[in-house]
Amino acid sequence: TGVFRRKVRESFRQIRKKLARINAYLNEQVTGMSVVQLFCGERQSAERFDRLNRDYRDEYHRTVFYHALFFPVVEVLQWLSIGLILWYGGIRVTAGAIPIGVVIAFVQYGQRLYLPIRDLMEKYNVLQAAMASSERIFDLLDTPVSVPNPPSPYVPKQIRGRVEFRNVWFAYNEHEYVLRDVSFAVEPGEHLAIVGATGMGKTSIINLLSRFYDVQRGSVLVDDRDVRDYDKRWLRKHIAVVPQDVFLFSGAVRDNITLRNAAIPPEDVKRATDYANAAHFISRLPRGFDEPIGERGHRLSVGQRQLLAFARALAHDPRILVLDEAMSSVDTETEKLIQDAIEKLMAGRTSIVIAHRLSTILNADKIIVIHKGRVRECGTHDQLVAQRGIYYKLYQLQFKEQLAHAD
Repeated sequence: TGVFRRKVRESFRQIRKKLARINAYLNEQVTGMSVVQLFCGERQSAERFDRLNRDYRDEYHRTVFYHALFFPVVEVLQWLSIGLILWYGGIRVTAGAIPIGVVIAFVQYGQRLYLPIRDLMEKYNVLQAAMASSERIFDLLDTPVSVPNPPSPYVPKQIRGRVEFRNVWFAYNEHEYVLRDVSFAVEPGEHLAIVGATGMGKTSIINLLSRFYDVQRGSVLVDDRDVRDYDKRWLRKHIAVVPQDVFLFSGAVRDNITLRNAAIPPEDVKRATDYANAAHFISRLPRGFDEPIGERGHRLSVGQRQLLAFARALAHDPRILVLDEAMSSVDTETEKLIQDAIEKLMAGRTSIVIAHRLSTILNADKIIVIHKGRVRECGTHDQLVAQRGIYYKLYQLQFKEQLAHAD
């Protein structure tokens, strides 16, 4: 039983892993079905699924083999023990040492002894499968919190919205720093823009501000207090982030804006959609705010999903507003509508905008340029253009046609 347990437990672990791979692969392929069909990848997709399925089948066969071996071994041991009882008992009966009734009694004892063992053996396989499954569940449940709340979290009555990064060093992997000695400050109500090449650490700044990660060196301050002192829930409640890759849930439009927060009244939802210029397409939906939008919002266009995410952030009335490439998939006409909304919404709010499209940040109070994890330039649009540094090169690349016409 001990040998069987070790073999079968490991086999069931592999079965669960391989089944998880099949489920993940099927989910990915069904979700990306249109891409697979566009690039004629049906055959490769089916071949990959066959390989995953064969691995799963082979591992299951191994488990069945162990079970098929275990059952006969127990049966052999049962009849071997009864045979030994008959052999030894026969010798003793022949010698006149014991009556034959004792031998018959011991044979029955042996059969009764192995009956619960056989029943347990049949359940043991199911038990091992359950144990292997529970291991995966408890591994997840027992994963320690990487960014814990402080023992006595700080929860102020209100927030002014001042943000400061003070000599921040941060790395996702040890010694591979994404941010290096980054320092800047955003005053309450100020509009800060962050620009730079892809992979230079711009989004990491947002992750640190929302405290999804902690810095290795330096500190991130909100209202002149380290974010590690705040209650995480309270901190995130006052910071609204509109990400580049918008995630919507398979519910109604209203539920995706409020996130089922009953404290947000319908008039605030309506006001947020008006400001975000999302009301025009919501009003055209058959059921308006109660219209289901499907899994991950597949019934909406990319631009509409971003407008909805923008309305979601505004409905929660944040003190600090963060836009992480929030207009990367919006057409020119929609961009103008959002720009008009942004000018109204950022009044009185601390706002941080991460953007590649410089046209969206020309009026920012302050622009910082991140390059190779460091703040290389800082100033207004006119000041940075006059410096003729990294920002000026980015400006030339994006506006060379307009500059050529101007010349």
